[in-house]
Amino acid sequence: MRCQPTITSRPTVTVFSSIQGIAESLRHADPNLPLQVVQDEALCGYGGTVEFNPSALSTETKTILQQAEILISEPAVVAALLDHDSSALSSLKWCQSTYAGVDPLFNSSFVSSSTIIPWKLTRFAGCFGPPIAEWCIARIIEHERSFVATAKDQLQKSWAGSRDAVTNYRYLSSMTLTILGCGDIGRCIARAAKAFGMKTVGYVRTIPSSSNNDNRNVAEETGVDEYTTDLTSALQSGDYIVSVLPSTPTTRGLLSKGALKAASTEKGGLCPVFINVGRGDVIDEKCLLEALDKKYISGAILDVFVEEPLPTNSGFWSRPDVIVSPHVSGLTQASDVPKVFLSNYQRYVENDRSTSELKFLVDWKKGY
Repeated sequence: MRCQPTITSRPTVTVFSSIQGIAESLRHADPNLPLQVVQDEALCGYGGTVEFNPSALSTETKTILQQAEILISEPAVVAALLDHDSSALSSLKWCQSTYAGVDPLFNSSFVSSSTIIPWKLTRFAGCFGPPIAEWCIARIIEHERSFVATAKDQLQKSWAGSRDAVTNYRYLSSMTLTILGCGDIGRCIARAAKAFGMKTVGYVRTIPSSSNNDNRNVAEETGVDEYTTDLTSALQSGDYIVSVLPSTPTTRGLLSKGALKAASTEKGGLCPVFINVGRGDVIDEKCLLEALDKKYISGAILDVFVEEPLPTNSGFWSRPDVIVSPHVSGLTQASDVPKVFLSNYQRYVENDRSTSELKFLVDWKKGY
């Protein structure tokens, strides 16, 4: 069940994850890293979907987890584990998330009921930008060029059977992409869009300045042509709107309650296609369906949802103006884990096992 540590002077790293190959990647990058790999039938998963039953954990697994000082795991796993038994990670000092989003922990009863969290959490940051940018650009091109219609025509052996769909499209260079949330991932999406000549508008809380205080260089550095703190202006600007917003107290429901009406042609918008690769709770299903029905937006391409897996009775499944994707735009690759984890591990060791110098720390008060 576990690999015994090979070096006693460095703290052991416990890996309890549904993502295959993490331990092998860490061993390849640092053959002397003390590792404890926990495998238990109670935990499995695929892609961005985790299946975990903490009540089914073996006694040996429970013991190992209770002794873990450093843990690599999914936020949903840690949340479910602590909701089941608040003392399940009683020795933990630092948890390295395998995902960029950590909202399952903030939605857990353990975190919401705790005045002090005795351990630190670090996000899996710096790796998801390129794959999510690829996914977004691919989806925009797919939508504009009607690849789905072409595939249906082929099955029916119909040459340009969907003539209107496959012959009427716009150049990416003629369109504007609005990005809600311009952190690492948002900026990667912006730079990818710029490579195709798109204009980019970024919605942020604070408009950034250039590293050399020359605001003219901001677009070149970030890929974002224009920044705005005005949500209405951002929604009205885009032919496509992509949300990369995390789940925080200030973003949950941000686009609900008719917010997308600002994107309608009636209100001066472009009736855009809405893409969500951030978190599903930025808008509830009822409000998004209403925005589609009332033509505030012309379509939705969704990789994240309030409830995952998406229930079979969801109204999204049967709509031709909605693309449902099973949270796969940016999956954690085992080969990326050493890049994120090992530099922080070195900081932890060099600072006498202090978490104060770790990068990508989550702020328990802010919720991200």
